[in-house]
Amino acid sequence: MGVTIRNAMITPAPVWGARKDGSHVLNNQFLLIVRADRDGLILELTFAFREGFRCDGLSVPLAFRWFLPSWDSKNALYNLAGAVHDWLYSTKGNDGMFSREECDDIFRGLLRESGVGRFKAGCADKAVEWFAGGKNHWGNDDYQIADKCSMVVRYL
Repeated sequence: MGVTIRNAMITPAPVWGARKDGSHVLNNQFLLIVRADRDGLILELTFAFREGFRCDGLSVPLAFRWFLPSWDSKNALYNLAGAVHDWLYSTKGNDGMFSREECDDIFRGLLRESGVGRFKAGCADKAVEWFAGGKNHWGNDDYQIADKCSMVVRYL
């Protein structure tokens, strides 16, 4: 199975506060509404983020941030690609609704929708496979974010 992102909308704009450790904490509530194709079925994924959600963006090592930044203060959807991916991994794909591969598809698709080119989005996806592909990341909720977001899936 595969997931292809068609479009995404954020309402209202997220307001993040930077922390000394490089992570960011959400200071408001907002919705991210994503239309996607999952093996020919059209889905609407509504992510409801709550105040206090914490993420580190795309978790890009410092040595590679010239190529792909970890955070982009001018591109909310870019940052949300990492936030959504972190949440999906922390909840094991929303309790099995999505496989790891589909969570990675959503991540890559949100990056593309945010304006990142196919090559860079593919590199980010490959980095996730290489560095976050182990069992230590799937189901890991170190940032305690599992309850700071929820997702409703609607078939259109």
